[in-house]
Parts: sequence; C-alpha cells; structure tokens
Amino acid sequence: MLPGASLGILPKKEFNSPSGTMLTWNRQDSKMAAAYQPFTGFRDASVDLLFVADDEALESLHSKAMDNPFDEMREQIRNGNILFYVMKTKTELLDLGYEELIEVLGIPFLGACR
Repeated sequence: MLPGASLGILPKKEFNSPSGTMLTWNRQDSKMAAAYQPFTGFRDASVDLLFVADDEALESLHSKAMDNPFDEMREQIRNGNILFYVMKTKTELLDLGYEELIEVLGIPFLGACR
C-alpha cells in the first residue's frame, strides 16, 4: 500500500448505529497509522476498503493475530463473517498499491482482465 491508502474494520453490531466506530489504518510516508474514526455511513467513510466483521470473525482474528491474520481474514470473508466493501474504483485501488492485499485475501475484484 502506498501513502494515502486507508482501510477500515467496523464491527457488524455498529454498522447500523448512528454513531459507530471503526478502526482505520492509514498508510503514511514511512509507516501505517492506526486510529479510531466515527462511522456514520458509507458516504462519510474516509477509507478505500471497508471490512464489516461479526463478533465471531473479530474474535477469531484476534486469537490468530500472531500467526497469519490474512489467512484467517480470507477464511472469514469466504465464510461470510466479514463483509468486504470497495469504496474506490479499480484504478484508484491499483494506484494506491492494493493489488497484493486483494490477492492475499483471495478477492477476485482486480482479476486478470485489466
């Protein structure tokens, strides 16, 4: 991911809340910065990718954080425990360096046809 890229994780129980809170990761020049941000709906979400995870998925990710959390995230997406929302166009995501993350998560969004 390149500077300016950002993604968020929102607990599913906060999805319909008028004042939900999501955890965001923002790529800065030399590091990733994590922060909590309000989630008031898709229109105001300031992330490129949004993951909405149920309690089971969050617990599983937390318990496997020291192993390979991306494998677990991919499994939870496949099981439907994490919903994946793309907030930018394919071109914008490629420009921000998301291709490898999308591939690691096993999401066919970028595919072979470019």
